Amino acid sequence: MRLILGILLITLLIPVPRLDAAAGDDAEIRIGRDYARRLEARYKVVAEANVSERVGRIGRLIADVSERPELPWTFKVIDFEEPNAVALPGGFVYVTKPMLSFARSDHELAAVLAHEIAHTARRHQMEMIRRSNQATFWTILIAVLTRDPRIASGVQLISYGLLSGYTRDLERDADLIGLAYLVKTPYTPVAILTLMERLAREERYRPQVDAGDLRDHPRTEERVAYLEAELRRRGIPIVRRAAANFLQVSTRTLAEDDRQIAELYVNGTLILRLPEPGRIVSIASALDRFFDRDPDPAQVGVIRIRDTYEVVGGSLTLLTLGPPDAAFFRAPLSEVSAGIQSRLRWVIEQDRRRRQFNG
Repeated sequence: MRLILGILLITLLIPVPRLDAAAGDDAEIRIGRDYARRLEARYKVVAEANVSERVGRIGRLIADVSERPELPWTFKVIDFEEPNAVALPGGFVYVTKPMLSFARSDHELAAVLAHEIAHTARRHQMEMIRRSNQATFWTILIAVLTRDPRIASGVQLISYGLLSGYTRDLERDADLIGLAYLVKTPYTPVAILTLMERLAREERYRPQVDAGDLRDHPRTEERVAYLEAELRRRGIPIVRRAAANFLQVSTRTLAEDDRQIAELYVNGTLILRLPEPGRIVSIASALDRFFDRDPDPAQVGVIRIRDTYEVVGGSLTLLTLGPPDAAFFRAPLSEVSAGIQSRLRWVIEQDRRRRQFNG
């Protein structure tokens, strides 16, 4: 913490470029580039090619659907211990390395970037600078990045109430505009909700420093509520699985005894093997539909109809086993179907438990 405070004290002594009230894009880009240079002087930029490529690819796709695609958008990852992200004026966006694992999927990483892009596209930082000054903006930026409001608490602001009201309004704007950007991309807008739900869970379980009147964001529970309301208003189904990346279904095909054997996995656990790859693909599709409902393990059942056995997920038939399958399994179909039921229930229960404790 002393290191961060020392950085801030040094930074506040650095001359800042003059901001004209009617500054255009060129002035904004110059200011953003100056802040970017300072940020990179204090936090190491991660040079791993696969990391920077992923963030840049997703970021540019979202920036292209923003109100300001013409900005010189750059997306970088910095080595800082807290999962977070920050956008500077002019299109300079930074994500901390831990955020790449906190975001459970490309969908959630896209949600992070969409929120930050919205801040810049809507000129929120420039508004913040106009309302205070550039030194204050830098201090608050670091406070937000480090999640330590104590850094900003000693700054002489124009008005505590002004800052508090301003940030709440613009955070809401960035949340909702970011959601609107995601609608125009291949990424699910539900990701911004799943991300906020996980942040809300973290808030409940981690110690908080009282931000007082300098609260830099609206309460996360409040953000969850209005994001969910916006998704419903737009008629977007709230299916969390793709965004939060849980109950992952995968298949593979291998050669065995001169024939093709297909295998189906959920979260890496083998559920079923069959000598018919096309059938496994159909079963995987049925499981995807079932898992999108975030089911309870007890919803997996077995129904016997004469000499066939159906493994069901609630009202969905997941797969049917009949007499022709008995020769492959070399076991009674009653045992085979019960085993599939047991494995599916187990992976669902384990997945729910992991999310309960890890978000």
